[in-house]
Amino acid sequence: MELPDYPIYCHWGGEILQSSGDVTYKGGERKFGFVNCQMSYDEVLSKVYDLMRCDSRYVELKLLMRYPMMSGSYEAIPLDDDNSLKAMLIAMSQTQSTTMQLFIEQLPKQPETQSHLESFHEMDSWASPFPYLPLTNQSGLTGSFTRMLTDEQYASEHISELTSPTQTPHVEATNGDPSMILFDSLDQICVDFFGDEAVGVDSDVDEDEDTQDANDKAIRESAPSQIFNNVAELDPILLDSWRTWSNNHSFDGEFAIGQEFDSLAQLKDIVKGYSIAKNHSFKVLESEPTKYVVECKRKSSCKCSWRLRAIKDPCLASFRIVRYNGPHASNCLGDINSIDHPLLSSDFVCNEIKDLIRADPSLKIRVIVQAVKVKFKYTITYKRAWSAKQKAIASIFGDWEQSYEELPRYMQALKESNPGTLVEWCTLASNEDPSVHIFLRVFWAFKPSIDGFKHCRPLITIDGTHLYGKYKGTLLIAMGTDANSQLFPLAFAIVESENGESWKWFMKCIRHLVTQREGLCVISDRHAGILQTMNEVNSGWEELRAHHRFCTRHLAFNVNTQFKNAYVKNLFGKAADARQRKKFDYCLGRIGELNVEAHKYLMDISSHRWSIHHDGGFRYGVKTTNMSEAFNGVMKGARCLPITALVRMTFYRVNSYFVTRRGWGKRRIEEGHDFVEKATTTIEMNMAKSGAHEVQAFDHEMGLFEVTTGRGGMASGKGGNIHTVNLVAKTCTCEKLKIYKFPCSHVLAANILEELSSTS
Repeated sequence: MELPDYPIYCHWGGEILQSSGDVTYKGGERKFGFVNCQMSYDEVLSKVYDLMRCDSRYVELKLLMRYPMMSGSYEAIPLDDDNSLKAMLIAMSQTQSTTMQLFIEQLPKQPETQSHLESFHEMDSWASPFPYLPLTNQSGLTGSFTRMLTDEQYASEHISELTSPTQTPHVEATNGDPSMILFDSLDQICVDFFGDEAVGVDSDVDEDEDTQDANDKAIRESAPSQIFNNVAELDPILLDSWRTWSNNHSFDGEFAIGQEFDSLAQLKDIVKGYSIAKNHSFKVLESEPTKYVVECKRKSSCKCSWRLRAIKDPCLASFRIVRYNGPHASNCLGDINSIDHPLLSSDFVCNEIKDLIRADPSLKIRVIVQAVKVKFKYTITYKRAWSAKQKAIASIFGDWEQSYEELPRYMQALKESNPGTLVEWCTLASNEDPSVHIFLRVFWAFKPSIDGFKHCRPLITIDGTHLYGKYKGTLLIAMGTDANSQLFPLAFAIVESENGESWKWFMKCIRHLVTQREGLCVISDRHAGILQTMNEVNSGWEELRAHHRFCTRHLAFNVNTQFKNAYVKNLFGKAADARQRKKFDYCLGRIGELNVEAHKYLMDISSHRWSIHHDGGFRYGVKTTNMSEAFNGVMKGARCLPITALVRMTFYRVNSYFVTRRGWGKRRIEEGHDFVEKATTTIEMNMAKSGAHEVQAFDHEMGLFEVTTGRGGMASGKGGNIHTVNLVAKTCTCEKLKIYKFPCSHVLAANILEELSSTS
């Protein structure tokens, strides 16, 4: 009898919508396919690749199935192995709906950069790896390359655990295959141009661990998940399913003759884990490249015959248990009575937490301590947990010192594999050896960002975020915004700190290398280095060539810090948001009545720097540096990583961003839309409002109209406000058209009277 085929309905390129008791899919593409119960998971996955016409060499697919639950609801369950496939087929055969919906996410795979590195090593020009350094006045750098970002406070806190490098890292070819980081598509982060924003801001000072916990929690809840790829194989503890301790990784089982281990290191870790879980100690009798023998440490006192002997398989290079006497004797109750265990070394804990660190490099030390306690019932010290985390990070993402050594090669490979990507270095010459260059700063911008920004709004926000880890520094980010009010990653830099010189250098790199657009609006906080740069003559950022505006959240924070009056702070927020002069004057007047000094403080700052009404429409209604801070939030997990791993993260995050946006834009065009979704939604909403307005024509030729707002069909709605519209000059006294660059409901009402379209 021929087995039936089951239809699958594949969705991709859109977004999953979670509602009460159900999960659905919005937008994107969809296709039918068929599977049968004889197919394996790999065969189904291959079929989906064919269905979507994806190349598995370059794209990774994550499959979720809309699975029926016992309660009658539906949930999105991962389809990632033969067991989940079996569950899917059973559900399809037992439910009335014989079609299984699959929600598919596409992740760009890490390209094979090893070939780029190898070809780069063979280049004759390797002696001059930095061919383009116009801003640093260096024609080429040769010899060694080291770092100069040591955090003295960090080193003093952990001085007993840090080892100084024995020599300066050199820029030379290595055969290592560095770990790569891959992130899934960036979720849509819309900049709120039309709603009210809460007034409040994080301070620029370094955070303590409690603050970082709170911030990281918010970021993890709002940011996309992080997927790391092309890293080392799973930890030795993740063993084949037949091993008794592998099901729950609790080391509750016993060893058996014939069990195999991939390496001697893996065998040692398993023996340690077993002994810790059983509250026993062991003595190593033999530990050689081909043999490992241990026995119970209490053999004499308890007459315990527990013993394990393993040898190396000469063909497979694995270790196999050839003799085992176990378990321990019943009277061998263990002699570890303290809250700690001597076998819980930092190396052992490092191997235990690698999966956790891969998933979240910013994992807190206290979480590591708790994870070890839950698993092994022992409490390790903060110092040991910290050391284990540093070893895990170095193992997964590369050694801290070696990461600086690797950075020039990675940047060069990045430029070669992505033509048009720009990298700029700022180094210091060593006093001891002129051939040694000490790292100070690096700037980079990807080719798609440079090209795409030409089609974005003439607006960028800039912000800095502190790095934490073995070496300090600051990550500077410049973000644009597209027509759909979505963030647009533009440029990055790692600098020694936020100071006048580093901000000047960063902004100079943007102006010289990335964009020469005139009239750019730059939104930032009021850092002295930024103010100095933006006011410098012939910098390319002076007024008229650019327009500097302040983040109102940062300014509100400063007002609250200095005057400690929440009402004054809120009035400032309303004044900054006010579109009309009378509302601005009212709020500022109330501030003067409450606090004369606060009023003077604000009057000393040019109103056009922070007031939407006085802005002139250059900031497109954007009041804060939220765009840069949003991307900083996404990058927060990398702030504790070695420098090359951090740069890799920006590459894959930006790459995923553009892959997602490209798909959305393509679908928008194919569906026949003239505008982006934000514009269409805004115009439709304003068109609905315009129907309730009364319009009086003053001069058809001059395009002058008086519009009286209606209630919009709602008894409680506002109404009765009068605005003047000039269709020729494209103005309205509500100021929304000038500020947001979208036609307001008053303009649209006048258009209707004149029988003009909303796009006229």
